[in-house]
Amino acid sequence: MRVCVLTSFLDVYKGGNHLPLFGALPDCEFTILTSSVRPRNAVLPPNVRVVELPARLGPYYYGVADRRFARTVLHTYPPAHAFWKQFNILHLNQTLHPSLLTLRESGVHLLYAVHHPVTVDLGAALGESSPVAGLLWRARYFALIRWQRRICRELPHIMTVSQTVALRLQDDYTCDPAKISIVPNGVDGTRFTPASDDQPEFDLIALGSFLHPRKGFRYLLQVYQALAREGIRIADVGKRSGTQRAQLETIEGLKLFGTVSDQQIVSLVQRSAALISTSLYEGFGLSLIEALACGRPAIAFDAGAVREVLSPIDPSLVVPLRDTGALIGRVRAFLARSPAERTEQGRRYRQAVLECYSLAVSADALRKVYERLCGV
Repeated sequence: MRVCVLTSFLDVYKGGNHLPLFGALPDCEFTILTSSVRPRNAVLPPNVRVVELPARLGPYYYGVADRRFARTVLHTYPPAHAFWKQFNILHLNQTLHPSLLTLRESGVHLLYAVHHPVTVDLGAALGESSPVAGLLWRARYFALIRWQRRICRELPHIMTVSQTVALRLQDDYTCDPAKISIVPNGVDGTRFTPASDDQPEFDLIALGSFLHPRKGFRYLLQVYQALAREGIRIADVGKRSGTQRAQLETIEGLKLFGTVSDQQIVSLVQRSAALISTSLYEGFGLSLIEALACGRPAIAFDAGAVREVLSPIDPSLVVPLRDTGALIGRVRAFLARSPAERTEQGRRYRQAVLECYSLAVSADALRKVYERLCGV
């Protein structure tokens, strides 16, 4: 099976780009068509190659980046170009511009992957913004929502990561549920493993970019401030704005790591006692199951698919949306346990998450989607 994945830019450490999942399908060959790769020195799975197009995308909002990416793709490889004939499937990875629908003329099967609908991003931004700022957010997402709705309605095959997202696609875009396949995220249990020395350097860790209101930075800040006053040691990892960094730098006992390598992320999770998420919507929440595979609890707001993902493992890991008091209380309760109790709980978390969300199960689900498209 030969698959071409189209994605505006390839962030190797971002879960939505599925690189570990592609690597878990060694009998498939993947070619990723993109505008840029981040970071440049990243190691790709042996069955994955990258074709980098000379495109300067510009900003994501207002559809600028997606329009430029689609234009570059179709200018370089028009639908009738021989380039497409080498593939069995064209896997559109969250690309949004509807001009890519012309690739149906190539005769190759098209699959559209949606990690979450962009209506979610707009909804979270509106919920966290003033009415005036909300007008700007509506303008930013106006074209993006229209484009994604059109692609979801016109393509016969859609893939997403959870039942929660599938239902949202049906509600927001009136998608036929029969054409939506679910391939849940999987965790590599050979890479995300418990620490050999279970004496954490940090009591708490939060991961990811918090630039968008959907990630709930103001709630994260409240949790950090409350727990830091009690002497809790915090590791903060990921992209932050200048204003966010300035606020975090005032918190005693917090260490800012910024953007780090994939290897450092694993190490930092292992060196932390618990992970928290204040995201206001998650299509799945890959970092949650990665922490659990390391034997660390992942305590998160009841946002999007979080309950769907965490309830089979431990429903108490889910706290009410925006309830920072409940989140703080759950962290305190876990840290108050004895080291032996924490270790035993972590062992159970790891066993449960590898049973529910192994990379092999996810890879098998993706293979079945590809085979169904090709009529195998």
